[in-house]
Amino acid sequence: MPSSLSGSSTKTCPYEAPRYPMHVESYGLKSGYLVSSESLGSVSDLSLSVLDIRDAGMCPSYKCYLEYSTSPSSSPAREFRCFGHFQSKLLRRYHFPESVHRGSFARKKLNFSNVGKDWIVGQSTYENDNCIEFLGRFEKAVSTLCFSEGLGKCEDAGIEVTSVWEMLTNKQEAKYSTLKQEILHQLLDIISTSKEEKVVKTSVYILLVLVSEDKSIIDDIRRKELHLYCLARALKTNIQEAVILIYLLKPSPSQIKDLELLPALVEVACNPNLSYQEASISLPLSPTAASIAIIEILVTAFDYVTNNMHLAAISSPQILSKLVNVARNKNLEEGVALAAILVRCIRLSGNCRKFLSQVTPVDPFLHLLKSSELRAKYAALEYFHEILRMPRSSAIVLLHQIRQLGNINIMHTLMACIQQAHLEHKLLAANLLLQLDMLEDSLGKSIFKEEAMEVLLEAIASEETPSTQILSGFILSNLGGTYAWTGEPYTAAWLVKKAGLISNYHRNIIKNVDFCDPCLQEVEMDAWSSKTARSVIKFGSSVFNALAKGIQSKTRSVSRDCLIASTWLGCEMAVMGTSNLRYSACEILLDGVVNFLPPGFELDERVLACQCVYNYASGKGMQKLMKFSEGLRESFRRLSGVTWMAEELLRVTDYFLPAKPQRVSCVHSQILEASSHVSGAATALIFYKGQLFSGYSDGSIKVWDIKGQTMKLLLEVREHKKAVTCFTLSDPGNKLMSGSADKTVRVWQMVQRKLECVEIIDIKEPVQKLGSSGDKVFVVTQGRGLKVCQSSRIIQTFCKNKHVRCLGISQGKLYVGCTDSSIQEVDILHGQKQEIRPPTNCWRMHNRPINSIIFCKGWVYHAGSTIEGSRFKEWRRRNKPEVTIGMAKGTNVLDMAVVEDFVYLSCSSTPSILQIWLRGQQRKVGRLSAGSKIVSLLTGNDIVLCGTENGLIKGWIPL
Repeated sequence: MPSSLSGSSTKTCPYEAPRYPMHVESYGLKSGYLVSSESLGSVSDLSLSVLDIRDAGMCPSYKCYLEYSTSPSSSPAREFRCFGHFQSKLLRRYHFPESVHRGSFARKKLNFSNVGKDWIVGQSTYENDNCIEFLGRFEKAVSTLCFSEGLGKCEDAGIEVTSVWEMLTNKQEAKYSTLKQEILHQLLDIISTSKEEKVVKTSVYILLVLVSEDKSIIDDIRRKELHLYCLARALKTNIQEAVILIYLLKPSPSQIKDLELLPALVEVACNPNLSYQEASISLPLSPTAASIAIIEILVTAFDYVTNNMHLAAISSPQILSKLVNVARNKNLEEGVALAAILVRCIRLSGNCRKFLSQVTPVDPFLHLLKSSELRAKYAALEYFHEILRMPRSSAIVLLHQIRQLGNINIMHTLMACIQQAHLEHKLLAANLLLQLDMLEDSLGKSIFKEEAMEVLLEAIASEETPSTQILSGFILSNLGGTYAWTGEPYTAAWLVKKAGLISNYHRNIIKNVDFCDPCLQEVEMDAWSSKTARSVIKFGSSVFNALAKGIQSKTRSVSRDCLIASTWLGCEMAVMGTSNLRYSACEILLDGVVNFLPPGFELDERVLACQCVYNYASGKGMQKLMKFSEGLRESFRRLSGVTWMAEELLRVTDYFLPAKPQRVSCVHSQILEASSHVSGAATALIFYKGQLFSGYSDGSIKVWDIKGQTMKLLLEVREHKKAVTCFTLSDPGNKLMSGSADKTVRVWQMVQRKLECVEIIDIKEPVQKLGSSGDKVFVVTQGRGLKVCQSSRIIQTFCKNKHVRCLGISQGKLYVGCTDSSIQEVDILHGQKQEIRPPTNCWRMHNRPINSIIFCKGWVYHAGSTIEGSRFKEWRRRNKPEVTIGMAKGTNVLDMAVVEDFVYLSCSSTPSILQIWLRGQQRKVGRLSAGSKIVSLLTGNDIVLCGTENGLIKGWIPL
């Protein structure tokens, strides 16, 4: 066992302190070398009176905040001494007189009234004795702090510590500087190795006292080896003041991460020990402020994954409910750091936003906003910007709270921010100011609106700073809209819903939207949108000129947001009726808006553009449509099956341009390709929540994000044990179902952008096709009949005498295609069944199956050895189909997709070729090569996609 706790002992393990027994003998010291326990009760025996030092004004007055209750049965004083174990080393190093008794550092009787000058001029003849004297006094004061029960004695001892340190600092000799370093070393050594909490806590306190007196000590501590691990150990044993020292040492983010401090930091922030407030010592900052500041580093300074890992550890309601209490302190440092942490938590999870909006007080953040420091204002603006990204009804409630607590002063504060802040924060201030001003019933202009709108419009029209152009476009596009609790803007979704986008299939082509979200059904939305739009329209042509420049922006998000804003304002202008401003807006905007109509853009953007044209081009504006090319009419035709507005516009253009023959471009261009050879054949495809889902023969499901002409793999799950054979959407479309050869149907849901299986339905037979309506699931299997799974998951079998090959659902009826070429109709509500198409009278009935039934724009098509089509209303009354497309002898249609202009066919005779037929003229106009056998087919947003047996997915669009 070593005779001292020198630096060598702390090197043994940086993460865990060495396990030294805390008995005196463990240091190899004689009891005579230590100050006796009886001498620890007071510092009045010191040669220099503490009161004399205090009166002389040599150091500030401190009050010790550590009041310990030492058990009389076991006194720590008998087991531990602070500095006795390194005195002999110092005596040898500096050749102090051997006659000096090692345990008698405080026995020198000096008349300090006479020798005060000696301290100043350094002329004492007792330098060696003085050094020992300092060490003795320091040791005795520390011992008093450790083991004294009286507050007064602790206070005097704290003063003595700083007094001795100041005297040592004023000494120029090297020996005194080295003595200071040795004291720091031993304090850190004690913190690292001691098992006595009181001793460790006192050592931390002494370091804080010294740092408060001498800031250069931080640099000295930083030079000590493993200093951070010493303090981290103390913090993890609930000595909260250690976090202040860690913060002041300014460790790098990677060092903080390596120390694994997050649980201890959260404990300090959520359950602070307020005993430090009883001390008169002026700490650089509170333990809470230090811990919040370090937590901020942990959640902001790393990469996306690491930051989110740290955020996940503090984002539970239990922790957040305590963290927000820090805001009530109205401490500037704490508030700024806490605002940054909460902003990150909100961005991580919509649940955090919803919870924080309910439990977080508004007043502390208004306090930050009103602060004279810009960083505090910026922190508050960022917090309000993030928290207000919530459903409109909840946002209105929060805005009223801000207005009531901030009164009119908050409006002037935001005005000042607009005039003084950096451009990004000017926009945040303008956003909040506009929304607060919209709470008033007045629709007229106000100085607040004018200032805010001027900043927004100027930023939208300028491409010099892309980041602020993006932010301004985002703000204006959602000013009259709403958000989901996830923070996802739902203004575009709300607008396309108004445009008549009702199909679950079409809705699931649109990204990042849950059309079942209650925020899209809020009654407050219409009133807020109307009032806000009218206020913006009051600013006249300047608004539309800025939006037109934004629509032409090279930044994709800016052009999209300006399209959304234009559509939103157009909806209100249509309600307001014909006006010169409306016609002027049409002239300004239409050239840019129509560029979003052709295939290749997102479906919601195409619908928004159509809605924009419909609202602006009524009346005189319709003449402007006639100046565009034939491609505009073709775009309306392709969208006519998606929104009624496109159908209306198509009728108008047909009326104005009756002489022009209808022309359809049959040229297709490949835009997408993605492969996954290791998973086998791509046997199933579907759009869900705006992403492309593909199922494979190895049982895996992959999720792809399509952007322009690229496909990016987002995630992959593999829970089916055999091939995934089919997909369908649940009704009303918020869940995905997959069927498999493993005889199960799995129900999936996207939860925080992760695919989770929420239910498994056992079917007993391999699944081939799926459909759903309401709470019923329809399953085509390899066996006879159609399986119908009720909400109770009881399975019934319809059409028991038929081999079913395909199914389709329309207008509350289920249509089933069979291997004998018959089609059965089943009433979904009542279960009644009748035969719509009789079987073919041929002994080779099994070679004439109905492989596909498709409903498109009021028509029904079914395919097998031939393709037949009829208007749905006439289908049951006619004996013969209205449209027939014959296939070559021996050729069966294996799969079919029907869109506005085209019919796509995958046939048995050419399994790697996708045939293109004109729907209106029933003639073949082209072919697309997939490279290998086509095993799945999908269309959506004018894109045709196919999956092949070698795992390749290809996609084309018509030009």
